[in-house]
Amino acid sequence: MDLNPLIKDGTLVPLTKGLTFPTSLSINSKAVKDGALFVAIPGTHHNGIIFIGEAIGRGACAIVAQGGDAKQLSDLQKHYPSVAFFETQDTRKAISLLASKFYPLQPNNIVAVTGTNGKTSVVSFIRQIWTYLGIPAASLGTLGLIIEGKPYPPPTGTGGINTPDAISLHEILQNLKKEHIEHMAFEASSHGLHQHRLDGVKLKAAVFTNLTNDHLDYHQTMESYFEAKSRLFKDLIDEKGYAVLNADIPEYKALASLCNNRGVSTISFGKAGKNIQLFSLIPHENEQELHLSVEGKSYHFTLPLVGEFQAYNVIAALGAVIACGGDIEKAIKACSYLTGVPGRLERIAPGVYIDYAHTPDGLLVALKALRPHTLGKLWVVFGCGGNRDALKRPMMGKIAEELADKIIITDDNPRFENPAEIRKQVLEKCPRALEATTRRQAIQMAVEGRESNDIVLIAGKGHETYQIEGDQAVPFNDSEEILKFLKP
Repeated sequence: MDLNPLIKDGTLVPLTKGLTFPTSLSINSKAVKDGALFVAIPGTHHNGIIFIGEAIGRGACAIVAQGGDAKQLSDLQKHYPSVAFFETQDTRKAISLLASKFYPLQPNNIVAVTGTNGKTSVVSFIRQIWTYLGIPAASLGTLGLIIEGKPYPPPTGTGGINTPDAISLHEILQNLKKEHIEHMAFEASSHGLHQHRLDGVKLKAAVFTNLTNDHLDYHQTMESYFEAKSRLFKDLIDEKGYAVLNADIPEYKALASLCNNRGVSTISFGKAGKNIQLFSLIPHENEQELHLSVEGKSYHFTLPLVGEFQAYNVIAALGAVIACGGDIEKAIKACSYLTGVPGRLERIAPGVYIDYAHTPDGLLVALKALRPHTLGKLWVVFGCGGNRDALKRPMMGKIAEELADKIIITDDNPRFENPAEIRKQVLEKCPRALEATTRRQAIQMAVEGRESNDIVLIAGKGHETYQIEGDQAVPFNDSEEILKFLKP
């Protein structure tokens, strides 16, 4: 890899003489190989500069470090005179740009999907529609790398992560291109956007689903959270690309204005959508009828999924497919054959669903989605994660109190916090709720306690197969637990 282009544009500032041509990239000193370039990223707990010695010991020929550590870098240069050192203003951005040079090949039609909720479903629906159209396609996100419906193991350490690190992401893009896959949709998390993991990706379209309370332990304020998400439209999408925006959310005007100022074309969807307008939906037992207008033409079709939020996810996916030149008529037909992603309002047994909802809006949307299908009582089982945004705990308790008939509060990844204290904070706003000290007990209480016309929602974990207690991921699967307690 030739570093000259990044030296010329000022991304890298050489601190030593002579050029180097690294044969690999790494941000993990333990994974460094001979001839690697190691980028020392300042982390939350440790500054990557302390791992430079280990990286060089494992064969690193070049080091990139954050500007401002002049004394430490000077000492390291003296100690390792044969190693090339570079300084940069932002190591996270630098590694993304380096990765884009090291893995220069990318599919021609890449879609990034951001928003608090719906990312996993939208990227899956985009891939499914493309596949129905006969287009080889892939999706990447929380559920890993999926190519034309078949799961592929992503690079080590990226499983379960919305947006992989920049090196892994660009490696995936190059491999897809080599396999002649020119259509790919992936999840763009707020963390990934804030940490510049997407920089260097050539985007054909970007989708914004919604914005609700989440990740405030990281972003601190909703303003900072939105600012991180909006980077996708402000800095990353090409001016010749398309922004696919939810017209029914408060952030729509700001995003549309931002895109218009840059000359980025927009496709709006929703009840107020100009390009894709949702006129009505009629719920049935396991499906719903949708009536919408796409670019001025009326369409009716049956969506084999429940919940208004799924209708929004589907029309967001439609917008992305249209942005990439997909045939509208065929794309509409594909919607009648879509399957939901694991753990997203997934029906495990008659009247029993699991959902990944772990935010106030996620819980609100899931309960509202199931209410029209409930002839009896609506049950909900949920908890809140430890060492995460505590503000959402009473909010979720209040939502359950207002929307569910039967409520059971339990644990959901307590991590290093006292589970009883977490439950107490949730219970403050839902005095009607029962408390279960284990998630297994909570599921048993709901599944065995329901009556014939009741519906049970087990919320929070969805597809996850573990419960995080301390620093241990203890095997636990909501679906398997539900099946244990079903009456024969």
